[in-house]
Amino acid sequence: MAAQKRPPVVTIMGHVDHGKTTLLDFIRKSRITAREAGGITQHIGAYQIEHKNQAITFIDTPGHAAFNKMRARGAQITDIIILVVAANDGVKPQTIESIRHITEAKLPVIVAINKMDLSEAQPDLVKSQLVEHNILVQGFGGDVEAIEISATTGKGVDTLLDTIQVLAELHECSADPDASLEAVVIESSLDSRRGPLASVIVRQGTLSLRQDIIAGEVLGRVKQLSDSLGVSVEAVLPGSPAEIIGFKSPPAVGEVVHDQSAEYAVAEKSKDVVPEEAQTLSGQELVDLDFNFLLDDKPRLKLIIRADVQGTLEAIIDTLDSESTELLSSAVGQVTEKDIELAAATGALIVSFHTKVSKQILKLAKQAKVRIKSYDVIYELIENLQKQMLKLIDPTLDEVITGEAEILQIFEMRGERIAGIRVKTGEIKKSDTFYLARGEERIGAPTVKSMRHGKDEVQSVKTKGEAGLVFRQVKLDFAVGDRLVAYTVAD
Repeated sequence: MAAQKRPPVVTIMGHVDHGKTTLLDFIRKSRITAREAGGITQHIGAYQIEHKNQAITFIDTPGHAAFNKMRARGAQITDIIILVVAANDGVKPQTIESIRHITEAKLPVIVAINKMDLSEAQPDLVKSQLVEHNILVQGFGGDVEAIEISATTGKGVDTLLDTIQVLAELHECSADPDASLEAVVIESSLDSRRGPLASVIVRQGTLSLRQDIIAGEVLGRVKQLSDSLGVSVEAVLPGSPAEIIGFKSPPAVGEVVHDQSAEYAVAEKSKDVVPEEAQTLSGQELVDLDFNFLLDDKPRLKLIIRADVQGTLEAIIDTLDSESTELLSSAVGQVTEKDIELAAATGALIVSFHTKVSKQILKLAKQAKVRIKSYDVIYELIENLQKQMLKLIDPTLDEVITGEAEILQIFEMRGERIAGIRVKTGEIKKSDTFYLARGEERIGAPTVKSMRHGKDEVQSVKTKGEAGLVFRQVKLDFAVGDRLVAYTVAD
């Protein structure tokens, strides 16, 4: 059969808080009937709507910068990108990043100027800012459509959907349902009840129930096939999303699903991309190689990462700095006893994203003195990890010095060594956190047992004040000229 018209596949990008999710939610809720919506059992990373008797598929991908990798892979299946820019906020860093992805992917774009319901909306200012980044909209030197909308009230959304369909016609979105199967994995996870799940969008051919399939190195047989509403179907045609139950393990996001029995043309690989000795490695082995190859003696943040879905897991891994982190293990699913054992043996931090940590695991972690950090917001996870990575490079990153004193003399009394100090800046308190420095080197982290001024026990000494200190550490090596620095750690 020859190529036939298929639904366009649309990805929405833009800066955080500019309304991407609100727009997707409005389109989904306004275009799916109450009866159909009742059938939605889960989120599969994409959904399909009907507009004027024609289907449109939307990829419901997160818009944060951490998901660069997912976006780059998403370009394999995306036909049109909608760039959402808030009319009251204009072009922001993630808007610029999205423009870079659009440019690299060479895909048609529609600008949706959102939040037009706000009194401070300035659509012309947004359009002029876009010109500075080579997005030339109509009326500003180019032919890119710029639709003014409100994702909250729905104003302009119909016009946006009309424009998507016109653009799809111009670019002739088509595929052959009788061709050999090609479907792209957009999300995958491991469900405790149903096993490995994979969300896909069919690019060519037809995905059918009981079909033997392969994605990368992961084999499977389609045991159950559902559309984006969670309704069981027998087959899925090009341009449509679906969820597959039947893989032996969750395939990687971006992998292409093929029919095991079909023959495919093998694309010639560039010899410059992967070293010859590494060409036989699997994708996971290459990830492990990236983070563990030729580790030197530099301190590294050891990590064990667990996430709810493969796409999020890869996005987190993609933000790690191999200079300051060592990824010991990563997988989809909950934290296990083996993770606790590995963390206890290596001192690793366990990071859990969107996965419940059982009471039994928390108990084991407490007994083994293993740290587990759980997150539900991707931005918080990445910011905290980056902060810890930076701290490995510069341990003083979060330190705020509150006082500094110099040891002027040392004397003994009743068997105790006493450091006679003078405060140079700030204030020194008995209860402070300290480090002892000799030149630029830290030589200890003492705590103060006693602080005296003359015969009186005091709790603090301010600039130019003097005191005699007795440290709790009996064998602490301190000498005249050493500096005692008091500091706090910023939140």
